[in-house]
Amino acid sequence: MKSFTLIEMIFVIVLVGLLSIGAINAIPDNTLTNNTNFIYNKILEKKANALSFMADMKNADENRTVCITFDEDWLRNDENYSKVKFDLSHRVTISSEIPTICFDYLGRPYKSGVNLLNFGNILHKNVDVTIKYQESYKKITIYPISGNVEIQ
Repeated sequence: MKSFTLIEMIFVIVLVGLLSIGAINAIPDNTLTNNTNFIYNKILEKKANALSFMADMKNADENRTVCITFDEDWLRNDENYSKVKFDLSHRVTISSEIPTICFDYLGRPYKSGVNLLNFGNILHKNVDVTIKYQESYKKITIYPISGNVEIQ
């Protein structure tokens, strides 16, 4: 009878195991990119929600704003407008030099609150939101006045 010996079978299993370890390490880790894109889209969604308040003129000016607090809790617990479910990696950290940014009904960004009678807290400099994963990071920049959002 022709068959494989036990030693030959063990050798094949070890060889397949070593090849699979090499293949797993060759697969790129897209955690940072995926989480950055999700946060970027959430910022754009909040800005769009603020812009949509212009159509509902029954709201008072102070009620036609949407604010974002850049922390993990905001993303994990945000059920106000979005039905998109995304599991933000627990190893990703989010930080910003201005912790809360609000958009008014014209899409203008403000730091920590909107006062349409006094534009003292409208953004006058770029705000970088940093997303860090392991030793890598990406930045999302919110530009002043226009409220344009861009991944760096």
